[in-house]
Amino acid sequence: MTNRALQEANSGQTKAHQKNKHRYVVWLRDAAIVLVIITAVIAWQTRDMLSSDGSVIIAQQNLVSLEGEVHPMLSTEQANLVYFFAPWCQICSLSIGNLAYLSPEKVNVVVIALDYSSIEAVEAFVNEHGVKAPVYLGNPELKSQFQIQGYPSYYMIDKDGKIQGRNFGYSTAIGLKLREAFGAWP
Repeated sequence: MTNRALQEANSGQTKAHQKNKHRYVVWLRDAAIVLVIITAVIAWQTRDMLSSDGSVIIAQQNLVSLEGEVHPMLSTEQANLVYFFAPWCQICSLSIGNLAYLSPEKVNVVVIALDYSSIEAVEAFVNEHGVKAPVYLGNPELKSQFQIQGYPSYYMIDKDGKIQGRNFGYSTAIGLKLREAFGAWP
């Protein structure tokens, strides 16, 4: 192989390497833009919810379950994920099943129905979606206390009652598991 042929071969490899490097830079730029957009949407959606910086403490209160039993809302042994839903909410229908992927050893899942027309409507929703977590009946005061503006709304509350995270809208099973694993609640 002559020097010229060798130089042309090396030049072709360099151009291919530069082209691949350019693709990765473009991909990283696009991924960063998508991440910024998602972060902005989450910030906008949660802007009217209670603060999640640990400054808000939720007092323990009793709630009535679908079975008519009275239970404390929060566990004092572990973190609590409080999930507010409405039986007529289509996004709730899609997301409530994802709560089953959370580990009961790590997170106490509290499911609270709000804005329901009847207990039967809540029972039908729970049965249709096979909800295994205990379901409690909320009221307008609870909705106001948690500043619920839409459904589903989530709050992560530590065992001391401090709000550590919040979210609004659909959350995937993988998203919930990652938040559970890393404590990354917005």
